[in-house]
Amino acid sequence: MRALSLLLLLSFSTLASAAPNHANKWFFMWGYNHTSYKNSDINFKGPGYDFTLYDVQAKDRPSEFSWSYVAPDITIPQTNTRIGYYLDETHRIHFGVDHMKYVMVTNQIVNKTGTDHVTANNLPGITSSNPQLLSPDYLTYEHTDGLNYVTLGYEMLYPFWENNWFRVSAIHGPDAGFVYPKTNVTMAGQNTHDNFSVAGYGASYKVGLITDIGKDWFVQLEFKRGLLNMPWIRTTSSSEDSASQKIDFTEGIMTVGYVF
Repeated sequence: MRALSLLLLLSFSTLASAAPNHANKWFFMWGYNHTSYKNSDINFKGPGYDFTLYDVQAKDRPSEFSWSYVAPDITIPQTNTRIGYYLDETHRIHFGVDHMKYVMVTNQIVNKTGTDHVTANNLPGITSSNPQLLSPDYLTYEHTDGLNYVTLGYEMLYPFWENNWFRVSAIHGPDAGFVYPKTNVTMAGQNTHDNFSVAGYGASYKVGLITDIGKDWFVQLEFKRGLLNMPWIRTTSSSEDSASQKIDFTEGIMTVGYVF
């Protein structure tokens, strides 16, 4: 028992040996997100059709907590990865990927204008109407492998409490970058396009808290609000078919980081 107590004391004394000094150091972060989306309009366009669905509801798809969060494929959940650099103790820059997932809610009823793919292909048994029921037979629409937001970011830190082991700081700053989704769309009578492609660009702003633990580790909790403008979404195997939408999202993120 005394040996265990001595080991714990040595461990904590190592963490607490000095206040963290991160200036001119690199850091790496890994964590997970939960994301909500405002309703958005989606336009679909191709040979013989051009129609818009209005106020479409969507949700994210967080994985149930399981071994998939750590092995063998840690990209299955909704993840966040960043590598960055401390310019000084209170300013840092980073490059990262927010691996979100976006799933259109099926069997919702929305307003629609234009000529749709069903009319263009003269398909029997599927009705085209306004308002439109978004049944699985009519349309499925997902960015689930995923809605990848690749960003450059800048952050400002404001330390407001610390002791020998911990330092807590408020944090905020902007991100901007491009959207690189793998979109899965099932449209009646057409083949899906299931490859990664650049679909647009975005900007966002984050606020949160970061807790430094000892000299090298930290935990960060943040909330990010952003807008993704996606005019180049591939929907089928033909480059003539496409979709466009603007996604307004709010993302809750929890990550663990290491300074080196």
